[in-house]
Amino acid sequence: MPTDALIALQASQTVTASYTTAATALVLPGGTPRRGLKARILYSAATQASGSGVFTFGIAVSYDAGSTWNVDFVGDPAITLSTTAQAGELFIPFEISPTSVANGTRIKLYATLSGSPTTPTITYQGDITLNRP
Repeated sequence: MPTDALIALQASQTVTASYTTAATALVLPGGTPRRGLKARILYSAATQASGSGVFTFGIAVSYDAGSTWNVDFVGDPAITLSTTAQAGELFIPFEISPTSVANGTRIKLYATLSGSPTTPTITYQGDITLNRP
């Protein structure tokens, strides 16, 4: 799957709670191409000791240069944690048009943990691609 390592949404990291990409948001001043883009999320070591945890990934968009963020695109399916470690790949298609090129439309990758898991963990990375396999 061709991707550009210079425009990664999130470098590989391990988290144990809800997380927003700490890196500077990816600026798409002209929006996406006509047929949109896909965020590819590779995950591994998705596990919990006990409880009911679910990780959901999403793309948050800011149309006002980073002042306001809305999670407009959500990955499907959500990752239901269990005591057995899981790994996989999911794609989030998204398409945005800027309200003004001067505003600097931006995107970030979100990982949201819900439920009541005990010691949840997931390792993931996110990048941009033009299509799915």
